[in-house]
Amino acid sequence: MAGAWTRFGVLGRAYVEFATTEPGWFRTAFAVPRTMHTFAPCEGTGASGLGPYELLGARLDELVEVGAIPPERRPEAEYSAWSAVHGLSTLLNDGPLRDLPAAERERALRTVLGLVARGL
Repeated sequence: MAGAWTRFGVLGRAYVEFATTEPGWFRTAFAVPRTMHTFAPCEGTGASGLGPYELLGARLDELVEVGAIPPERRPEAEYSAWSAVHGLSTLLNDGPLRDLPAAERERALRTVLGLVARGL
């Protein structure tokens, strides 16, 4: 069970790390005009063949499989988890948290990831 929670946390941490170390790419990824198509399954993915949403879903499914969260709490949990790390990333990049020192950024990330985990 601990391994599943670790993988879930690593995914959230990687998301925020990418967003804050590559803010230009992060902004570009979410600045898609409505006239552009969305990606088809497996299009625009990494070696796993999964996009960010699918990777998150796989980690959430794993938490259910190992008994870390009850199955009834799994449906649509991606929305809250992704919203939390995306929101923190945006606040750290362009919002009022952009000037936080590194230690405080880390504390903010741990807090958000902990709240997401407890909310599941």
